[in-house]
Amino acid sequence: MIPSHDVLTHVENRIGQITAGYERAPIGATAVYLRRHLPAIRTALVEGGHPSAVDERLQWAAGRLTALWATARHDLGDTHYAGIAFTEAFEHAELARDRSLQAWVRLWQSSLARKAGRLDEALQLARDASAHVGRQSAVAGRAAAIEARVLGARGDRAGVHLAINRAWRIEGALSDEQKGEPGFSIDTLNPLTLAELSAAAYVELGQPDAARIYTDAALARLDRAGATGLRSMARIAAATAELHQGDADRAEALVIEALDISAHRPNAVMTRRARRFLADARRRVGHHRGLADIATRLDTWDLPAVTA
Repeated sequence: MIPSHDVLTHVENRIGQITAGYERAPIGATAVYLRRHLPAIRTALVEGGHPSAVDERLQWAAGRLTALWATARHDLGDTHYAGIAFTEAFEHAELARDRSLQAWVRLWQSSLARKAGRLDEALQLARDASAHVGRQSAVAGRAAAIEARVLGARGDRAGVHLAINRAWRIEGALSDEQKGEPGFSIDTLNPLTLAELSAAAYVELGQPDAARIYTDAALARLDRAGATGLRSMARIAAATAELHQGDADRAEALVIEALDISAHRPNAVMTRRARRFLADARRRVGHHRGLADIATRLDTWDLPAVTA
């Protein structure tokens, strides 16, 4: 049975809605939805017999849904399964000629390689991403920021500055449509999103004062935009800057705010960044009541259990 144009359009619109709402919806709920609907698209592809235009749209849908599934698995702490799913998403994107998704997946693969300590591979993947979309697209701007994050992990100060400057030059040339809304996105790059990515790169480099330039300007605007993940992660970057300035109380307050904001959608990214802050803070100020409170919150912050 060949899916009708209206059915495919409905699927595509629904994927757009899930993507736009990803940061605001509980991750477990998103994962359950994806587990329910991915098999239908995969079954349609296996059955075959479609006109090429229909098959390409099905591949597009499969790629996007699989990429979202991979992201959900990652945010629930399952980086192994996330890596497998990202590879599958890339294959669907290649068949759909979805260049934006191909580049976006490469950036996720770069992040996974960086977290595993494979920095040369991570850098190559980040640079490969731009080859799929050209150098003046929203994804290319994101790629420059992800490249900066890897260079920060390598301690390449000059490289971070150059990559961040390139990212902002690209962002400055984007249309309003290409900038989209702040938060999770595959095809757009909002300046508030880029501000958080820039701050993360400078934290990785060990220059939280430079990160503060981006977080101070973005926090209030992110709160108005309501992008849960960005609001939380920007606060942790700001907390790191405050800690290095000697204001442990303000730093701890920012991390508590971050945990409060993300309380309805706990995720492994927030857990990892908050624990990294804790380790840094304990080295600097030793035992502190606020740090104990944060540690307790994290110890009781259970991630949803979703079957792979």
